Amino acid sequence: MLSIGSKITAKKALLLLIFFGVLFLQIKLHISLNQKVLSETNTSFVIKKGENLYSVLAKLEDKYDLHSTWWIRFNYIFKEAPVIKTGRYNILPNYSIKDLINAFENGDVQQFKFTVIEGTVAKNNLKKLKEIITKEDIGESLDPVLEGLFLKEALIAPDTYFFSTQEDLIAVLESSRSYLDDYLESIWKEKPSGNPLKSIDEALVLASIIERESLLASEMPTIASVFLFRLQKGMRLQADPTSAYGYYGEYGDKIGRAVLDDNNQFNTYRINGLPPSPICYPSQGAIEAAIKSVPGNYLYFVAKGDGSHVFSKTYEEHNKAVKKYIYSK
Repeated sequence: MLSIGSKITAKKALLLLIFFGVLFLQIKLHISLNQKVLSETNTSFVIKKGENLYSVLAKLEDKYDLHSTWWIRFNYIFKEAPVIKTGRYNILPNYSIKDLINAFENGDVQQFKFTVIEGTVAKNNLKKLKEIITKEDIGESLDPVLEGLFLKEALIAPDTYFFSTQEDLIAVLESSRSYLDDYLESIWKEKPSGNPLKSIDEALVLASIIERESLLASEMPTIASVFLFRLQKGMRLQADPTSAYGYYGEYGDKIGRAVLDDNNQFNTYRINGLPPSPICYPSQGAIEAAIKSVPGNYLYFVAKGDGSHVFSKTYEEHNKAVKKYIYSK
């Protein structure tokens, strides 16, 4: 049986053992946390959905030749590990593991900007997105889901989108698509009974034509009323942007006789009614003009050259305007 003195000695020894054990752990943890990521340039590190601190530490060991991150994992046996946020992180030279964990916990992800401009076409936006993905090294190639969102115009709303990874962008654009669908459903309920459009799809197509024809937002309702009047009367829309889109698939090239005469499904000089799909990304103003307007009294309009138009009720009035603003130049 141990004496009282022996018990005290054993207790002191145990306390010392615990003290030095904790001290040893703290030293190892400090050394591990303050390891530097030795890199001459900035590098990127991606945390994917579903990953946690433990799997990320293992990836860091492999990528940056770090060691003893086990001590960090061991430390979180006794307390809750920080919640890290998915995304692409910019790793600066001489970052410590502690710096990285703080960045992961705070969600200090790299942000890339992608803008879809009103009046532009899907294929050009897809090309621009591919250039961003390649330049910033955001994956080996563009995700097929993203390509699917740019198969045609007006699947998403024109806007500026910020993202860190392709997964982020997919989520953001899918959200934009849902928002656009909800918005269209809501605004469609405000369509006047005199508006001849039969569906939301038709409204988007007409809105895209209005977008390309209008430089001034104030003229959108009037331009909409012209096209709605033509649809009501069974006249061809004869909108130059539909000819350019059908011929070139984009805008900026000259619209000559070959373009206007080309027999394609978008050319409203050759087809009756509306084209089969939108010809650009329409703005909210163009969408509201298409849905909320009714046929007016004007059947024609011609650009004055300053962004505005002259509207005419008869073909004779229109010819006079064409001679004044087009042929006189």
